[in-house]
Amino acid sequence: MPRILPVPLGAANAYIVSEGSASILIDAGFPRQGKKFFTALSKQGMDPSRIALVVITHVHYDHVGNLREIRDACRCPVAVPAGEADWLRRGAVVFPAGAHPVGRALIAAGRLLARVLPGFVRFDPVEADILVDGELSLDPFGMAGRIVMTPGHTAGSLSVLLDDGNAFVGDLAFNVLPCGGGPIMPPFADDPAALKQSWAALRRLGVRTVWPGHGRPFSARRLRSQA
Repeated sequence: MPRILPVPLGAANAYIVSEGSASILIDAGFPRQGKKFFTALSKQGMDPSRIALVVITHVHYDHVGNLREIRDACRCPVAVPAGEADWLRRGAVVFPAGAHPVGRALIAAGRLLARVLPGFVRFDPVEADILVDGELSLDPFGMAGRIVMTPGHTAGSLSVLLDDGNAFVGDLAFNVLPCGGGPIMPPFADDPAALKQSWAALRRLGVRTVWPGHGRPFSARRLRSQA
């Protein structure tokens, strides 16, 4: 059974998933968190070279902030949504749309911060190795699972589905409020209708546990109750 190690990097989660001698990394957190990531690896007795693949669920700066540093250490391929590879190549900071009034206010504040402090809201560009525009098996990387497209937060957003029912969904869902009683709809989404269609697709694919990019894991039953 795969072992899942959440690594909070700023306010975003990265996940190291290990099965036997193979490991993959899902997302790379907020910028300037590289030391925290490598400390977490060291505490687990893991060498960066053990990471066989980095999967980026979507190219927003809070999910790729430490990617350059991590990729340079693990020397492994990076898989990203095909339509967002150019953002990664250019180090482009792209903001999603707000899904509700609070989300729109937060995005407006983020855009203002990016203009006032451009050196703060940035990430180092990376050339991706694998451009995903469909389904991709993880078998070649020693992992029983696959990458699937789950649009909604962005048009190209990806999720990692393990054969055991665990799914790592980036910002397809949130779970940040205490006690797990709040909404799982993210505050930011380019296409909320497509996002809910992706929730339904995950249910059809037999997902049991959802691991979001922000917050704690939760039962996939909540994807149905809040759709």
